[in-house]
Amino acid sequence: MPKEYRTIAEVAGPLMLVKQVSGVKFDELGEIELPNGEIRRCKVLEVSGSDALVQLFESSIGINVAESKVRFLGRGLELAVSPDILGRVFSGM
Repeated sequence: MPKEYRTIAEVAGPLMLVKQVSGVKFDELGEIELPNGEIRRCKVLEVSGSDALVQLFESSIGINVAESKVRFLGRGLELAVSPDILGRVFSGM
């Protein structure tokens, strides 16, 4: 289960600073859970020591820094493709 952080320090437009994080990587996806249960998505732009700067994919309006929780998912963006989209596949032989 992903660790939850309640250490949001600042929200400025689409950027949010989360303090005292551990094990967070660049380009990792995250979720912000608001006090009303709404989930918003984000991505890690920069990690500096124990601070992570994240970019929100949705509006930052209504984020209460004291009561909101952040979860980092441990993975980046994923896109499923079918063999039809791949085109040629080289075997290397």
